[in-house]
Amino acid sequence: MSSHKPANEEQESIEELSKKELRAWYLTIAATEPYVVAVLSVFIPVILETYSSQAGFKLKDRNVPCDISIEDYECVTKFGFWYIDSTSYSFYIIALSVLAQCLVFIGCGSLADYGNNRKKMLLGFGYAGAIFTMGYILVLNPNMYWLAGLLTILSNVCFGAHSVFFLACIPAYSRVHPDVLQVKQNNGTEKEIYDIEEKTSNQLSVMSLVWGIPSGIFILAICSVITIFMEDKMLSLKIGCVISGIWCMALLIFPVLWMKNRPGSPLPKDQSYFTLSFKRVGKTLKSARRLVEIMKYLIAWFILSDGFDTVRTVGTLFAKKVLKLSQVELLLVSIAVPLFAMFGAYGFLRVQRYFNLSTKRMVIITTSLLCLAPIYALCGFVAPFGFKHSWEIWLFAVYYGGLLGAIQSFCTVLFSGLIPKGHENEFFSLNQITDKGSSWLGPLITGIISDVTHDLRYSFWYLLFSILIPVLIILTVDVEKGRKDAELFVENEKMLLKNESKILDYDENNEEEKEKDIV
Repeated sequence: MSSHKPANEEQESIEELSKKELRAWYLTIAATEPYVVAVLSVFIPVILETYSSQAGFKLKDRNVPCDISIEDYECVTKFGFWYIDSTSYSFYIIALSVLAQCLVFIGCGSLADYGNNRKKMLLGFGYAGAIFTMGYILVLNPNMYWLAGLLTILSNVCFGAHSVFFLACIPAYSRVHPDVLQVKQNNGTEKEIYDIEEKTSNQLSVMSLVWGIPSGIFILAICSVITIFMEDKMLSLKIGCVISGIWCMALLIFPVLWMKNRPGSPLPKDQSYFTLSFKRVGKTLKSARRLVEIMKYLIAWFILSDGFDTVRTVGTLFAKKVLKLSQVELLLVSIAVPLFAMFGAYGFLRVQRYFNLSTKRMVIITTSLLCLAPIYALCGFVAPFGFKHSWEIWLFAVYYGGLLGAIQSFCTVLFSGLIPKGHENEFFSLNQITDKGSSWLGPLITGIISDVTHDLRYSFWYLLFSILIPVLIILTVDVEKGRKDAELFVENEKMLLKNESKILDYDENNEEEKEKDIV
């Protein structure tokens, strides 16, 4: 019955996490984070909006080509059988990409937990994403905006799948970290083990940002220099995509050499990876219904992740189209966001330790503070401030960036503390499905708002509620009860497997007795 054992249970009790393997894991985020920080957040929205506008037509006369050189231009672009606002094109493409991600995430679950696929898939999706990112150099003119959209979908799916395997390492690594094993060897109490695991998980989560964000800033800085000295600004962004892809492929060489495979359990007999993944998602959803606190968190995360991801995209397009920031200014502002995200994650971690605050409380504090960003933008409807001036976008970048890193880090740790042991990949896949399952919603709604009003400022109403509602839900999450529920879940699973094993042995013995009688 070994095939039914939760993945990683045996390996984690034997193999201690080495510094070399940990560095290799950090390098995977250093390789792929430039895609999130630079390509998806800045390059892609600008490429999609600019090319779709240049290939489009005036809103009020669809026989006249769009002229993006005039102030407050309003253009429409062909999208399938319909014409949409050119600003909405990037929102709809991103929405399609995250819908495609959901199907891939479901299929990744069994590949992560069974067999020797975990390391291969982590690195394979990273390399595939890098190749598709480099493909933007093939978008030769505005009429090929459809190719830019296709590359966005493919690259975003690959890097999203990569993140499933990456995040699942946090709880797994925290349990085999030398500091945690030392406490266990000293026969520490259950609370002492929990405290050191939570502290280690927070440290791993924050350190992944410390490795990843500077990597993204580095690529942004290089592209800023290239943009300054190049006349063709769009070509400079496409070159930035190529540089990001090459950077990713180069850094992933080290995880290839240094990361341990840490295989999971063998694939159960008469099962395929594809069908088992979908079966397990159904099983996980049923399991999650018994884990009430995880369900509360997932509902909150479904809304919240969509909110702060959409804030970034709306902010970039708002700065470009409404505040008229140049491409160089956009790149410089974009450097500020991840830079302060790194400082914010580390700074709020120090605050947490100084005041001895729980991870849940830190999630509530940081998320509540983020609500002030869309409120400030909405003030622009009635006040002389509120993203009325280009300098205000710098304040937004610093404030939003400082909170973004902390929120992502604390949310990851809060969730990992609620997961039943041995089910990390399974539940982190569900977490990513929940994340990406809503990430199409924000771009879709903001795209519709842009189509109807032709004013991006109205989108901040949606962003406000998408951040505020999760705060209220997380307030109801009982972390201690959630951990006990997870432990009970594992115990019940072991009892069930033990009973199944007894039944199987009984049946086998009966078959042997029958064969003897026949003889």
